[in-house]
Amino acid sequence: MRIRMPLAIVFLLIITLAMARLFSGPEDTWIKNENGEWIKHGYPPGPPPAQDYQEPITHIIVPLIFLVTFAVPLFFLRVHKPHNRLNFDTASRDIKLFGYLSTALFLFGVIVVIGLMLEIGLGGNSTMSEPNAFDFFIIISLLGLAGLCILLGIQFYGLKRSCNDHYQIEKSRREIIEILETLRPEK
Repeated sequence: MRIRMPLAIVFLLIITLAMARLFSGPEDTWIKNENGEWIKHGYPPGPPPAQDYQEPITHIIVPLIFLVTFAVPLFFLRVHKPHNRLNFDTASRDIKLFGYLSTALFLFGVIVVIGLMLEIGLGGNSTMSEPNAFDFFIIISLLGLAGLCILLGIQFYGLKRSCNDHYQIEKSRREIIEILETLRPEK
């Protein structure tokens, strides 16, 4: 477990950097230099933006929310130590882990959908006014990922409920055995 957590974090960072490179690859856009002048990058379709143009807040907040929501289950893995499944304490840790995963994946899926809707609705940049096949593929892929995360969140919620029911049944069985042992006549 000690080596898996750093590897998971490094893997998460590599995925994040790969996604950042994929989404910020060669674009046809305008870039502001140090002097405040707009410079062409590629072949942008329209004129340069106004001098007082500010980047939409969704371009800053939505990636941060994605990263934080995706990283939350990794931090909760520290709580879960799957050494012995038959131990009574690991059942409660399983319940907590499935609860954390359920909540994190469901929220991640919902935030992806909300982020895409905000980006499409409020983004208002010139590249989305002329969608191409790659933009459509990215949007459909992210919506598919969001749907998968929501379904996995629901699945983990069901697993959490099953673990909780099993935990309660096991607890009741142990209490009944203890009561029967105290009532059993000694020979």
